[in-house]
Amino acid sequence: MHNLITNTQLCNIVGSSNGVDQEHFSNVVKGEKIVPVFDEPPNPTNVEESLKRIKENDARLVEVNLNNIKNIPVPTLKGFAKALETNTHVKYFSLAATRSNDPVAIAFADMLRVNKHLKSLNIESNFITGAGILALIDALRDNETLAELKIDNQRQQLGTAVELEIAKMLEENTNILKFGYQFTQQGPRTRAADAITKNNDLVRKRRVEGDHQ
Repeated sequence: MHNLITNTQLCNIVGSSNGVDQEHFSNVVKGEKIVPVFDEPPNPTNVEESLKRIKENDARLVEVNLNNIKNIPVPTLKGFAKALETNTHVKYFSLAATRSNDPVAIAFADMLRVNKHLKSLNIESNFITGAGILALIDALRDNETLAELKIDNQRQQLGTAVELEIAKMLEENTNILKFGYQFTQQGPRTRAADAITKNNDLVRKRRVEGDHQ
């Protein structure tokens, strides 16, 4: 009767300093057990209730997570952006993988121009093109409170021109401390990294100066 060994064990045998172990030479190789990868559990967020609480400016609601909810209608997503325009308590808003498109991105860009309380916006893994991303980037010129923006992994590549505009915005903006996007071009990537480092250095400098006062 043959004994079963795994690929890993075979590699250990063959790779040993003594060469192939004769005792195991006739063994049968079996594959390593594959660990199954399960889908993420459904997002339990109540979409309509969350929108209602944002509109009511509920002080207890500081974070909204709509990630991976695929069936939110575009008008509802735009409704969240509109409600955030006057909300003063939500600090973190995430709508990754919600099938959001350019009209949704433009609605959130309009929100960023007037909202003075949101700290983090995650709009990754959607269907937003360069036009929608540029709208968001341009809106940051009028926003002094957002510290984190995540836009990576859109269905369509943004292209060099958009990446250059992103880098330019980050160089002009002193508030963005975290920017979620994998640049494809070395030039914009380096400029963006330098800008983020500069902004974080400014925050540390202000903190040190505050401690000394």
